[in-house]
Amino acid sequence: MPIDPTPDDAVGSSDAAPPGLERWCKTLRGQQAWRMEIAGGETALATWRMLCEEHPTTGLWPVLLGSDAAVVDQMTWRISILAEDAPGIAEVEDTTPAPELFVQWLGDPKHDDYLGDVPRHLAKLEADAASIQQRLSSRPDSAAVRAIQSERTHLALVPAKGGWEVPALLAWAAGESLDMTGSDHLSVLHFWHEAYGAEVVSMGLDQLECLVVDPPTDARGAFELAVQHYAYCPALMDNLAPAMGALAATLFGRHWYFDWS
Repeated sequence: MPIDPTPDDAVGSSDAAPPGLERWCKTLRGQQAWRMEIAGGETALATWRMLCEEHPTTGLWPVLLGSDAAVVDQMTWRISILAEDAPGIAEVEDTTPAPELFVQWLGDPKHDDYLGDVPRHLAKLEADAASIQQRLSSRPDSAAVRAIQSERTHLALVPAKGGWEVPALLAWAAGESLDMTGSDHLSVLHFWHEAYGAEVVSMGLDQLECLVVDPPTDARGAFELAVQHYAYCPALMDNLAPAMGALAATLFGRHWYFDWS
């Protein structure tokens, strides 16, 4: 699907959508994003991977959006106005570095019950690490990604340098109640892309999923990453894991899940 995403090209200026695609929204760079409905399950993930491989040629990053068309429309309810002036997004080098953001968001660990309990949970995770890694490494990615668990799912193609740009380009609202900005998402997701090979695979109204090439291989590395995830998305302790040790254990796997709702 060799589509050049620049706004002045034939695709961006044509009234007709490419075969199989429909117009979705314009990004903050003023470029056209597309969407289509595809089969769910393993087929959806295979389609996503194929389109990722084509990204260097197309310039379009694929993002799975789940089965609910109303949610897909809600995700971009405000961007049609914001994108009219094509304001663009920050360059990664101009954002606050992710490690600095984690420190800002965590505040004083002495007053955080989840962080205060790390030593006890770390010892247990060190003892259980091998068995957890074995179990998670054998889990198919298609069984982990939540956005593909229906018979049909929507997939977007967004003009972007990588998946780490997509939330910022779509003026995504997740985390805004915590004063999180598009530049913050950009900085953190690029940092994890560089450190772990994390790729954005799906987005919802308040949910984000990544697939990871190089997850942590030891308990301390998993805990360090778990603290970063908790700083980025504190609601994980309500929506995914009851304690830092449980969150760290999930990070031996290839699938990351965030939910700010």
